[in-house]
Amino acid sequence: MTADATPHPGAVLAQAMAFQPARLVLTGIEIGLFTALAEQPATEEAIRKRLGLHTRGTDHFLAALVELGFLELSAGGEFSNSRAAQQFLVPGDEGYLGGFLKIAGQVMYPAWDKLGEALRTGAPQAATYTGEDMFGELYDSDEKKDGLVGMAEDASRPLIPALTESFGWAKYNSVLELGGCRGNVLAGLVKAHPHLDACVFDLPQLEGDFTAHMANLGMAGKVRYHGGDFFADALPQADVLMIGHALVDWNDEQRRQLVKNTFAAVRPGGAFLVWDPVIVDDDESYLRNLIRSLNLQLMTPHGKGYRFEQCAEWMREAGYAEVTHTSLGHDVTLVVAHKD
Repeated sequence: MTADATPHPGAVLAQAMAFQPARLVLTGIEIGLFTALAEQPATEEAIRKRLGLHTRGTDHFLAALVELGFLELSAGGEFSNSRAAQQFLVPGDEGYLGGFLKIAGQVMYPAWDKLGEALRTGAPQAATYTGEDMFGELYDSDEKKDGLVGMAEDASRPLIPALTESFGWAKYNSVLELGGCRGNVLAGLVKAHPHLDACVFDLPQLEGDFTAHMANLGMAGKVRYHGGDFFADALPQADVLMIGHALVDWNDEQRRQLVKNTFAAVRPGGAFLVWDPVIVDDDESYLRNLIRSLNLQLMTPHGKGYRFEQCAEWMREAGYAEVTHTSLGHDVTLVVAHKD
């Protein structure tokens, strides 16, 4: 709805009840519908038998997904995945988002039901951890760790092509990624720019996962790992330091400290890169990133979105010179701070 539009009850209901079509898609992922149809198209009866669904509701559930554009229905009565569902909701494709969305349905969806409580108290509402050390607690459980890492990789994977092209990597020889998990982003970056000496800096609990993942990608020995805490430990030096989808996890004081910590590690003439769903005035992502900011409040002990002007201020306070920003697509902004 726009401010000057004539009010209409249908528009109000569509916005207020938008959780219903969202739940349709998330449920399709949860019950394995899109994966099953990737193997072969099937009738409603075959789908019910395969997935253990009841006769009541399944027909309208499938028909609704057709109307939403996630399924197609043939003249012979067989359902199949749409092109979008096949590309983004079936494991195996590079564009796969199902891992992120599955965890979103399990964790984020219930937390959003408690938004009012979060606004009254400022406290997170996620049921997956307790206390202040969210990452330490989640990484102590293999199941929770795998879910968190999977979400992070699903979110960052679509950004890798733009990241490899939107910065002048040819001018630099080394890169250190803070909070790089299993090294998925750096692996893609090194494939595009093989001259780079690349290293992930993340908590020690992830090193085994990193080693196995690099071996699976055929990148063993091409990306290194350094275990540590980027708030407490000295950072290894590199021409470029970068952090993605992570500065949003902390409060302003922590973010200011983290940016300050990076300055000593960036070699003269180097740069510090941040990519996040930054709130940029008048950008088409503005509303979506405001909503993402509320999601961070629900999901993390300290996280909240921030504006580009705030980020640029933290970087200049730390000692960086020129600060610029550009879009990577997918509502993510790349902020670049140069060191003289």
